[in-house]
Amino acid sequence: MFDIAVRELSAHKTRTILTALGIFIAITAIVSLGSISAGVNELVTSSTSSIGSDTIFVMKEFEIQMGGPPTIEDMDADELASVSSVSGIKRSVPIIARQMGGFFEVDGLDMDSVDLFGGEDLEFKEGGWPENSDEGAAIGYVVANTMNVVVGDYITLEKEEVEVLGIFEEGSGSYDLVVLIPYDLADELYETDGGATQVMMEPDDISLVEEIKETIEEENDGVMAMTMEDALSMMQEATTTLNVMTYGIGFVASLVAAIGIIITMYTSVLERKKQIGIMKATGALGRTIMMQIMEEALVLSVVSSVLAVGVSFFFVDLLNQVLLGGTEIAVITPTLAIGAVSYGVILTLLSALYPARVAIKIDPIKAIREG
Repeated sequence: MFDIAVRELSAHKTRTILTALGIFIAITAIVSLGSISAGVNELVTSSTSSIGSDTIFVMKEFEIQMGGPPTIEDMDADELASVSSVSGIKRSVPIIARQMGGFFEVDGLDMDSVDLFGGEDLEFKEGGWPENSDEGAAIGYVVANTMNVVVGDYITLEKEEVEVLGIFEEGSGSYDLVVLIPYDLADELYETDGGATQVMMEPDDISLVEEIKETIEEENDGVMAMTMEDALSMMQEATTTLNVMTYGIGFVASLVAAIGIIITMYTSVLERKKQIGIMKATGALGRTIMMQIMEEALVLSVVSSVLAVGVSFFFVDLLNQVLLGGTEIAVITPTLAIGAVSYGVILTLLSALYPARVAIKIDPIKAIREG
């Protein structure tokens, strides 16, 4: 039966191409947009997995907004001293965080405590970590590539020239997108006067984590304390909005494709009324005719969807290089690719049900006479 479906599709090239184009556009849109959500989810997971689950984050209270990342106010020196004085803390590392160029983040912290920040196992393409006394930076591969700098060159932070002392290896996860500098340098550049955007704390005993969190929030108004698990949950909540937006656009594109599939396959059935009538007159059952229509839809959907996923790799690379500043945020995961092909097949088969039902109900005598 599949050879009949292929032959029928080949015999009507224009109609077949138009139907396939609708499926192709819908699946390409879903994969290309979905790759952003998939990439962000992977980035969130990779960036949090390197930090211990018992690590406590303390920062000013903030709200997640749809327009982009939340704006977090700095704690001043007194607030920093207060939250850091809670008992049961083994280490307290203040971090000054700023955005740079829309995609990159600058983090100032104690260079002797990068392990708490999840950076102890990072490998360098060039150079290494700056010392706390240096006016230098360790930067991500994508940052270096975007700014076209190597070790020994300078980047501008707050109108000040900062030397690049190290560049992380490509594929370092979230560290591809960061600039790490000593806390004292960040304090001077961003004029935080001994304050911090957040504090990362390592407890003496992991069993005290919840108690320490409660104590910090009770004794300090306007601050929030969370563990890595809390932070991951919050970031996943933020990415849910992105998922809804990207897949929503893809869903709209698929509805347009579904309408096109219904129209073209319905037209196909009308054009073949005599052929279908002869089949029924010679003993073909309704399910046989329906099976042929559905097999045509299946062949068309599989070929179009697989081709769309393949071409989407090109569009995703273009998206990363042109629109996302050379970052590797958008990524086509196996789950996304398989899901997109499956969705394309299901969408096409469902859209073909109505034309198939029309074919089943054709009166063979009337069809042959009118044909």
